[in-house]
Amino acid sequence: MLLVVTCASALLIVRLRATYSVIRVDGDSMLPTLTDGDRLLARRVAAPALRRGQIAVVRAPRFVGSTFLVKRIAGLPGDPVPPSVAPVVAEARVPVGKVVLLSDNSEGGFDSRDHGYFPLADVHAITRRKLQVCH
Repeated sequence: MLLVVTCASALLIVRLRATYSVIRVDGDSMLPTLTDGDRLLARRVAAPALRRGQIAVVRAPRFVGSTFLVKRIAGLPGDPVPPSVAPVVAEARVPVGKVVLLSDNSEGGFDSRDHGYFPLADVHAITRRKLQVCH
């Protein structure tokens, strides 16, 4: 019986790790919502589950120098392009397969105002909550 519980526990841990991850915020681009060093619980989701206003973890373009970025979803495919992004892109609506991501701190981060659209497929996860770290 102990072996069954151990195997079931191992499977549960594997499944949770495939669905959830802990992300550390690096930088001030999401101030005042998130600060440098905050830890977030993020859940992997399919594109149809994404909503404007959610904070997303997205694979960073290679030239940025980090693996992931933490940004707010400001536009999904078919949405009007936000005015702050319009000078960077040509379309009036977000194209299929693309997403607009913005930093909460408009002066402190790399986002769609600099880069234009991000591939929807590069959205890795949606943050669920900020974790309290005990010292």
